[in-house]
Amino acid sequence: MDKKRKKMETKMKANNEKEVGGGLVITAGSGLEAQPKVGRGLRIRGSDEGWCQAKAGSAGAACSGYRAAGEKPMLISLEKARTLIEAGWQAADLHVHTFYSYDVVPTREVDPLVLYEKARARGMSFVSFTDHDTMDAYDRIGWTREGLVPGVEVKILDPDKVGHTVHINVYLLNRSQFEEIERIARGAKDVELLVEYLRAENLPFTFNHPFWHEPGEKLNARAVVELAEKFPVLEYNLGRIRRLNRLVLELAAEKNRGVAAGTDSHTGDIGRIFTVARGDNFREFFESVKNGESCLVTEDLNYNRIKNEIFQRLEMLIDSHKWVMGKEELKMETGNALADAVIEMLSGGRAEILGVKRAVLKGVARMVSRTGLPARIYLRKQNMLASRIQQELNFAA
Repeated sequence: MDKKRKKMETKMKANNEKEVGGGLVITAGSGLEAQPKVGRGLRIRGSDEGWCQAKAGSAGAACSGYRAAGEKPMLISLEKARTLIEAGWQAADLHVHTFYSYDVVPTREVDPLVLYEKARARGMSFVSFTDHDTMDAYDRIGWTREGLVPGVEVKILDPDKVGHTVHINVYLLNRSQFEEIERIARGAKDVELLVEYLRAENLPFTFNHPFWHEPGEKLNARAVVELAEKFPVLEYNLGRIRRLNRLVLELAAEKNRGVAAGTDSHTGDIGRIFTVARGDNFREFFESVKNGESCLVTEDLNYNRIKNEIFQRLEMLIDSHKWVMGKEELKMETGNALADAVIEMLSGGRAEILGVKRAVLKGVARMVSRTGLPARIYLRKQNMLASRIQQELNFAA
């Protein structure tokens, strides 16, 4: 009798499970109710438990059956997202790079013309290119295509208030506004002044991959927590491991901020993860995201993905005959001196590396990439960073 009962309970549990996001699982009645707060009032869990959260109201009702307690964006399956889109919701991948970014190899896959068509084919209602400190992509593709949202990723290092570089995506801006933003970021180097300007100009903006820093810098985690209060939306980034993305979800919930999903793609994989929300135009869409009335289709960085990403970027770099334009300053920093030196040589930064030497270098780089060693090193660094953040902020693991 006990065996029969156990078998029935197992079957009932399986029937109650819902898949969301990148293979996450929510179990009905699985105890995802409000958790006790710790440390600074934040809680992070490192397990695979689903984070199927939505703000009560329109988004919650539309995603009923997937919602757990809390006021966080809901992580949903691709199938569920398609249902919402068919019902009139809009979709957007809000973080994408073209070959105009300094760290993107200029191949056809990352031509803004190609990316725009690919995004629309993948069901993206809005398409925004957020290159590093440049808006040249819009001069190539035009500024007024259907669903096209002018955007840029701004880099700012505020040594006084933060201490490490912060990346901010800004949308619906024009050329003159971009020039003023760059003036503040490069001249004043004051993140609060920049945020004040963005608010005064009524420009939508997001805090990109909050728990990130440039190679050679040290993350100021406490400054990130304080800085999050100044942003309407934080980013769930495909290029971050699950632990770091969960930290962002917790931070957004604590600060009552919206969350947007972005691929941060440098290889043309636009729309792999995205945000769905209501809105007749992009401003209304962003307002829904800001208010937590949105859902996210997500994935997190894992070994296979980062291994494939590294190999793909290496192949794009090596196959220079596939480049569609020249690029004087191609800068792809990894934080590893040896890897950066190899990249510089392969990208033409060392003219003396010619012929047979370059061919040997290419072969060795490909071989090392296939071993997965660079991927393991990268993941180890991200996990070490997540552990340090948890310890520094007294987050629960």
